[in-house]
Amino acid sequence: MSELHALIYCRVSSERQKNEGHGLDSQEQRCRLYCGQKQYKVERVFRDSFTGAGDFMERPAMGELLAYLDKHPHRDDYVVVFDDLKRFARDTVFHLKLRREFKARGVKVECLNYKFDESEEGEFIETVLAAQGELERKQNRRQVIQKQKARLEAGYWPFCPPPGYRQPKTVAHGKLLTPYEPEATIVRTALEGFATDRFETQADMARYLGEQNFIGKSRVPFQLANRLLARVWIYAGFIQYEPWEVVRRQGHHEPIIDLAAYHKILRKLEGRSPVRTRVDMREDFPLRHTQIACGNCGRPFTASYTTKKKGYRRPYYRCANTACPEHTKSIPVELIETQFKTMLQEIRPKPLILKISEAMLYEKWERRVSERANAEKKEVGEIAGIQAEIHDLSKLARKATSERVRREYEKQIEELAAKEEKLAEKNDPTKKPKIEFRTALQMVFDYLKDPYSKWVEGDLSEKNLVLNLVFEGLVFYDRGFGFRTALLCLPLRVFEHFTTSKSQGVEAGGIEPPCKDNADGPSTSVV
Repeated sequence: MSELHALIYCRVSSERQKNEGHGLDSQEQRCRLYCGQKQYKVERVFRDSFTGAGDFMERPAMGELLAYLDKHPHRDDYVVVFDDLKRFARDTVFHLKLRREFKARGVKVECLNYKFDESEEGEFIETVLAAQGELERKQNRRQVIQKQKARLEAGYWPFCPPPGYRQPKTVAHGKLLTPYEPEATIVRTALEGFATDRFETQADMARYLGEQNFIGKSRVPFQLANRLLARVWIYAGFIQYEPWEVVRRQGHHEPIIDLAAYHKILRKLEGRSPVRTRVDMREDFPLRHTQIACGNCGRPFTASYTTKKKGYRRPYYRCANTACPEHTKSIPVELIETQFKTMLQEIRPKPLILKISEAMLYEKWERRVSERANAEKKEVGEIAGIQAEIHDLSKLARKATSERVRREYEKQIEELAAKEEKLAEKNDPTKKPKIEFRTALQMVFDYLKDPYSKWVEGDLSEKNLVLNLVFEGLVFYDRGFGFRTALLCLPLRVFEHFTTSKSQGVEAGGIEPPCKDNADGPSTSVV
């Protein structure tokens, strides 16, 4: 009989066992010792670190082993050697299927702790042992899941740490997610940038991560940005795991972003973010896509350049509504903007009225601040009560022996946690105004007392402020008659209230008369 050539197969079920446990090395050593005793010549070693008990063809090294045998179809001197029957396959169906694959290739299989017997009794015993291995695997998996679920319910993350975190072992908590620099700062900047529209899309966010050479990659896939956003709750300090019905709860780990950024991201992902200023609102067309609208159909104007002969270009505003009779008729930029400046020059409230109105608004603000302070005290008490109730329900849930009862407790905890989060968000200090009210009010009045100067001297953002602060709703423009009477914002209407006698026009001491309403159509009163 010719000398047998051994193909050694080793397997561990995780990369951790491969890197830390030396399991592959010890298996290979025992198999080589066995082959030496049997006088087999070791031709090649195949090493797997694949987790799970699925199809053996999904194991890279097992696929290589079968492919290697297929390259030598006429060899009858091969024997496959492995350390333990459980290394072969911990699934009864795949165990038997793999045995048939080796038989079909005429290859002998040997195990260090089990002698294969091709008789009916031997096949029965082999099947029982394979089923026992499958049972042990499923029991181990169940125990692992139970332990991991218990950690999740206690507010800890039992899986691999997400980018930006490491998971060192602590005395008080065991393994605890801990921000890891510089990754944590990069993740914080990316998420907060997405929340504040510094990064408008996931692609922008991914581009930033790539520029930072995040996790060692110069170009970060789009999917990575999506994964960060999909788990934004963990970066805000929460724990949840929907596949195991573990609802969101406060975690013990340190958050990387605050609640304000977290809720902004949620609103943005749900499509409820405020509309951003369009890129095409350029200095060339400061009235484009704003309150200035067609006096015929009410649609906001758009703007563009027209190309004349020899490349001469002229800027125009026009109605974008194809159903409007004014659709094809353009209005030169210099004409409409000159008339707009004239209208702004006529809006000049008197200083005395400004002071009176400012005092009234500040007094009203003080009342609201006082009312809000009282409401906050009440809400703080409600939050404390909710937290105590959640604590009591959590204790009852841990002691419950019925799964149905436990789920009912968890449902109540989830409802209370949502209520607590809503109250906490309402009282979030980061959402309070960063500018003192009197200062902010003075900034607004600076625009209202002389909107013309702010328009002429300001940049595009200041022009937008003039439009938003001075006028309420659309300002209609008729190509033949110019601007119609506009509805001024509430403060300016308050100013007018002090100086309007009965239903007559504005006299000295109030707002100087605006331009006339020279045409019929969509028109609003200044009162």
